[in-house]
Amino acid sequence: MNKFFFNVLCGLTALVPTTAMAGLINGSQLNIAGTATVGAASITWLCNQPGDPVCVSPPAGKGDFTVSSSTGSFVQYNGTFGLIANINSFSQPLNMVFSLNNFLTFNLNNDITVELTFIPLGTNTPSSNCAGLTHCTPQNNGLITAANPLGLSAFNLDQQGTNTAAAFGVVGTVHQLGGATANLNGIFTAQFANSTPQSVLANLGGPNSTYSSNLSLVLTAATPEPGTWILAGTALIGIGLLKKRTVKL
Repeated sequence: MNKFFFNVLCGLTALVPTTAMAGLINGSQLNIAGTATVGAASITWLCNQPGDPVCVSPPAGKGDFTVSSSTGSFVQYNGTFGLIANINSFSQPLNMVFSLNNFLTFNLNNDITVELTFIPLGTNTPSSNCAGLTHCTPQNNGLITAANPLGLSAFNLDQQGTNTAAAFGVVGTVHQLGGATANLNGIFTAQFANSTPQSVLANLGGPNSTYSSNLSLVLTAATPEPGTWILAGTALIGIGLLKKRTVKL
């Protein structure tokens, strides 16, 4: 099976709520590592991280990852494990809004979870085999839908010297216990040594390709949990009463 190790960098840009327990902290970063198999239309995470008690036997549709060198809201997870849900273009169709709740969860607690909601199409030159192309988006008749009439995959395959990078975008929402949320936009990349886009495409789902990858997530437009808004609203009302004037929000 196609196996790869991946690292995930998750940068959070969020409002810092006014309550002490609140928490999507501006600039927080998440770094995780795990192993997966990749097919033309799916990614299946393996359950093989040493010492993870939750993943002794694989949960349905999920694999595991380890957390290291994370900061801010995610520092609590350093040295612990989490689960990541498989992606399949039939259950999570490309170029269409969907909801894959708990795409990322953490064994330590459910304080933070990540929901995957959208995977855009690749933007390179379309091709069914990528022959002779240094920048290619594979086409597959099995991916054809009303939202994807050309059967484009999510991948951009880009040759860089003797290597090729495969990348696709992801969009979703980070949820924090208590109601705080933040939008995310990310890019998943995998590096194939001594490969062309044509050979990478030919080997997807094959038995002999091992490679590294990373997923970078940037979160924006965070919304504080409802309790924070209530406290802030109460404070504004109190200020208005003290000044004996009406404040229109």
